[in-house]
Amino acid sequence: MKRSYLYTLLFCSLLMGGCIDEYEANLPSSDETRLVVEGNIRSDMLCTFYLSYSVGLNGIIGWGEGYVPNIGFASIGAAPVVTDARLSVIGEDGTVFPDVNNGLYAPSGMYQVEVGTLRPNVRYWLRIETGGDVFTTDPQFPLYSESEVSLSFEQVRSDQDVDIMVTPAAPGDNQKRFYRWDYTEYWEVLTPYKAEFEYDPASNTIVKAATLKNHGWCTSNSVNAKMANSSDFQENHIVGLPIVSIPHTDNRFCSKYHLRVYQRCISQQEYEYEMLRHKLSNEMGGLFSPMPADLPTNIRCESGNRKAIGFVGVSGQVATATIAIFSSDVNYERTRVPSQINHKSLEPVSCRQLYYSGLRLVSFNNDDPHFQGVGPFDADSAPGKKWAERWCVDCTDPYWNASLKKPKDWPE
Repeated sequence: MKRSYLYTLLFCSLLMGGCIDEYEANLPSSDETRLVVEGNIRSDMLCTFYLSYSVGLNGIIGWGEGYVPNIGFASIGAAPVVTDARLSVIGEDGTVFPDVNNGLYAPSGMYQVEVGTLRPNVRYWLRIETGGDVFTTDPQFPLYSESEVSLSFEQVRSDQDVDIMVTPAAPGDNQKRFYRWDYTEYWEVLTPYKAEFEYDPASNTIVKAATLKNHGWCTSNSVNAKMANSSDFQENHIVGLPIVSIPHTDNRFCSKYHLRVYQRCISQQEYEYEMLRHKLSNEMGGLFSPMPADLPTNIRCESGNRKAIGFVGVSGQVATATIAIFSSDVNYERTRVPSQINHKSLEPVSCRQLYYSGLRLVSFNNDDPHFQGVGPFDADSAPGKKWAERWCVDCTDPYWNASLKKPKDWPE
C-alpha cells in the first residue's frame, strides 16, 4: 500500500540524512525491515490499525491504494503487510480490549479493536504480538478535544475548487493544542439517464432491468489526516481552517456530497511525527534532503531488538461534525457531456456490435402494442432503440466507480 512506500522513504531518509549531517547514528543494515504501525486508540470506538513492514534499501518498494478523483480507489501493486498479529489495548488498571480478529489471518494487514470508555486518570497502550516478538506503545493518558466542531465551505469563484473548512470550539483556557482531523466522504451518484430495460447480448433480447443502475453511492476514508497547531492562530482558536479541497469538476458533486469529520487532540510528539510523515508524502524529493536521525516513534520491542515505525496516540474524546453539499450549492461542471444515439442512424450495425463496443441501451419504443410488458423482446426488431455510453446509464462504470448498495451510515 502507499503508506508502506512512504514509510520506506522515511526509513531511507534516516540513513541518508545521517550521512549528510555526519551524525553517528546506529544505522540498520540496508535490507532490514521494520514493523510499521498505523492507527490510534480512541474511546468508545472500533479502532482500526494497519500493520506492515518497511522495505530496506535492497528490497522492492510497493505502492498500494489511493484515491483518484473521478475514478475512486485504485490498487497499484502490492505491499508487505503483517497477517499473523494479535493486538490488544491495555490499561494500567487491568483493562484489556482484545482485537476482534481474535488472531485470525488478516490478509490486508488490518486489525480492529473495540475500545470501550477510557478513564481520564488511567494510562493506556497498544500491545502487538507478531513473529514471536512483542511490541508495545508508551503508556499515555487520554487527551480530550473540545466537544464541538463546526464545518463550512466556500467556492470563491465558479471555476475554482470548493474548500471545506473546520472550526473547533474556542478553548476555554487559551492553551496551545495540537489537532488532528480524519474524515470520511460519502457521495451519491445519479447517472444522466435511467435505463429501465437492458440488452442481453447472449440471447439478443431486450428485457426489463432486474436492477436499475442509475443510482449509487461512493465512500472514501481520508488517506492523510489534517494537522494543526493552535498557537499559529489568534488566542489559540482555529477558525476556518481548510481541510479538504475538491475541484469543481469532481464527480463528488454530481448529486449530494457528505463529509464527516473526526476531531481529536494529539500530543506534540505525535504532531511532529505526523508532520514529518506528511512532508515526505507531499514532497517526494525529501528522500534526498537532510533528515533527522530518528523518528519520534513511541513503539518499542519488548522481546528483542527489532525496530518499529509509527506513533500511536490515545484519545479520550472524539468530536464529530457532518456537512452536506448539493450540486446546486456549488458550480459543478461535468467533465463529460452525455448523449444518446438513435440506432436507426447506425444501421446495419447490430445490437450485439453496439453492446460490445461499449454502448448500452437507454430506451426503446415499448408503447408499440407488440413490445409492451417486461419482455424478453427480440432486439433487432424492437423499434426506436436509443443507445449511450455505459457511464451514462451505469453508476458502476469506472467513471463513477459507485456501489449499488447504500452505505449503512449514509447521512440522510
